Amino acid sequence: MKIKGLSYQLLAFAILIGWGSSMLSAQTPFDVEYREVASQIREQVLLFSDRSLYAVDETIHFTVDHRVTGPIEGYLWSSVLYLELITANGQSLSQGKYPISDGKAQGTLHIPAEALTGDYYLKAYTRWMRNQGPGSFSYTALKIINPYRSEVVDHADLEDTSASARKAMYREGILECSTSSASYSAGEEVLLDLKGASGAYSGPLNYCVTVVPEGAIDFSEGAYVPNSHEEGDVFTLRFLPDLGRTISISGTVVDSGQVPVPYATLHFSLLGESPDFFAAMADENGRFVLNAPAAAGEKQEYFIAPEQEVGEGLEVRIDEEFDSRTVDFPGDAFRLSEDERELARKIALNMQLSKVFTQDLVEEETPAPEEFSEGKRIPFYGTRLNRLLIDDYVMLPNLEEVFINLVPEIQFYKKKGVTRIRIMSENSSIEVYSPLIMIDHVSVFDHQALLALSPEKIERVDLINEIYLKGNVAFGGILAIHSRKGDMAGIDLPKGSYFFDYQSFHPEVKPVETLPALDARVPDTRNTLLWTGGLNLEQDTQKELSFRAPEHAGSYIVLVRGVLPSGELYLAKTKFRVE
Repeated sequence: MKIKGLSYQLLAFAILIGWGSSMLSAQTPFDVEYREVASQIREQVLLFSDRSLYAVDETIHFTVDHRVTGPIEGYLWSSVLYLELITANGQSLSQGKYPISDGKAQGTLHIPAEALTGDYYLKAYTRWMRNQGPGSFSYTALKIINPYRSEVVDHADLEDTSASARKAMYREGILECSTSSASYSAGEEVLLDLKGASGAYSGPLNYCVTVVPEGAIDFSEGAYVPNSHEEGDVFTLRFLPDLGRTISISGTVVDSGQVPVPYATLHFSLLGESPDFFAAMADENGRFVLNAPAAAGEKQEYFIAPEQEVGEGLEVRIDEEFDSRTVDFPGDAFRLSEDERELARKIALNMQLSKVFTQDLVEEETPAPEEFSEGKRIPFYGTRLNRLLIDDYVMLPNLEEVFINLVPEIQFYKKKGVTRIRIMSENSSIEVYSPLIMIDHVSVFDHQALLALSPEKIERVDLINEIYLKGNVAFGGILAIHSRKGDMAGIDLPKGSYFFDYQSFHPEVKPVETLPALDARVPDTRNTLLWTGGLNLEQDTQKELSFRAPEHAGSYIVLVRGVLPSGELYLAKTKFRVE
């Protein structure tokens, strides 16, 4: 069976690995026989920012056009955009992940205060595009000014890189853009009229609008665009796409000799205020991919532990979150013209004044997780369980005695001379699978050490004596122990385990009106007068936008940019003055 040239097996595989699901599931890379089909699935992102000249501590506003071609065209594919602020030699200063919806992604990225004056680039791509290489990514050139330091960032020296960035010119005549007047007084309302040129395009047109001081955005030499299929790097299938509202975590399991280990079982614990647990099994090449649920906010803390017998020495290597490969950019040294110097001085001054007088952005609050009826958040295994509160009973010398006397479903047996735990049930099939045993949401494989813990350090024990499926791993029940202090009651961490941080979606921000009243003694510190992305305009229709003219006299530019269905860049522009 074929669907638009895509094998049914490949489509079924995409569904199998959690397409559109918010739950974490294990994934296995495409079989060799499907890699040729996979290489034909191409993604492209085209990136637009509100300006190309910034000061440190400012916020970059951006929008991205995302499209998919090849056998999967018409279906969902990558759902996460990766955005970085990098130097010309590839050093990353700031990073973020953003959801892709309906072919668009947009958001903000903060410029670190410690960034030196110099040339920088925004780099945008998806996880799937990493298979093609950095030549397929989208880039936008920026100049950043640090008024507090005199140093200039080192320029690139990338003779060994195999990829290079290329530019394409904008096409004009697609949209007509005009203001209600050629000049305005300070604080006067500016009306902006946008109209699609008759017969210039078909269907809705996606575009973004920015209004900035003349010279604050450079479009005269076109924009960086991804390399074409023929020009791109060789496709190497290593990364699967992020799917739905998830963030992918991938890597390889190796043994003490650094040889990949097939079919190893991995335990992932999401820590913090809303803990969770995930499991996956590596494929025949020792590779694994997890779809972790994404939430807007800071980095999330994970704990990973491979299941292993004594002496196995398994090691889990997590792939880099962001792509660190570089491309060749133009080799000119950083310079500013006299006009740019004056504009940069004004931008830096407005940045400093805004920190004193205004608050540009307010973070949206993330809703608190649902609460458990007893004041505890619902654990990942739900509420259909047997619960034992230690304080309800006479204190016993160790957990082994607690289980013997109070939890008959837990039994013990010897394996290679070491005591092990199993969970009994009316369903005899439960004995086929190893139980999931945890303390404070972290997996424990040393059952003998667990049984020796003092009940004085334990608050409660939760038990599920049914087969439990998580990802592609089945467990013979769950024994979840919760310590009083949340310190794992002092038990040692499993061998080969470690903690790591992983970014989720970049915190969502909500713009607030910061313009002071015209008679207020507060300066107008806007460096971008208007920014809006993800707009649509039907053919032969008209749209009107409005904003307030700035307090500062000078020339300002209105720039409308977008991507035609053919992938061609276009723009429309107009100017006005403030007297």
